[in-house]
Amino acid sequence: MRIALTILVVLLLAGAFVGGYWPQHQQLVTARAEADAWLKELEQVRSRLAAAAVRVRLGGVLGQLLALDDAVAAANFAEAQKLSSGFFDAVRAEATATSDAAVRAALEAILAQRDGVTAELARANPAVRERLRTLQLVLRAALGYPRAPARAAEQGV
Repeated sequence: MRIALTILVVLLLAGAFVGGYWPQHQQLVTARAEADAWLKELEQVRSRLAAAAVRVRLGGVLGQLLALDDAVAAANFAEAQKLSSGFFDAVRAEATATSDAAVRAALEAILAQRDGVTAELARANPAVRERLRTLQLVLRAALGYPRAPARAAEQGV
């Protein structure tokens, strides 16, 4: 009888342990699964934030290009030369910093135009605006902005 009572006590203790352990174990498993899901979402948010930061910086570069174009339009070529230097330096910095191959290729294409733009600005040639317009289109494409439809005169109508 004493052995049966000991076995009963051991079984009751084991049952109490399992009865208390199992719900806690399930909560732990659920909490770990939720934590993993949150970590995955956090990585996605970080990735989107990094992409947004690149777009913001490229937007700043586009703003510099537009200011350069405004200086050329106003025939202020001395100011345009200063703005050109800052613009191309910013393009080089972004080309070095970006990990997106398409953006890097676009920025390197813009950098390839640096000497030509600089020479035309030094000659105070207002035709440099066409080059600047091309650079704007390249930069807008890198930013993912749609290209505006061509005007009727450009389409030959």
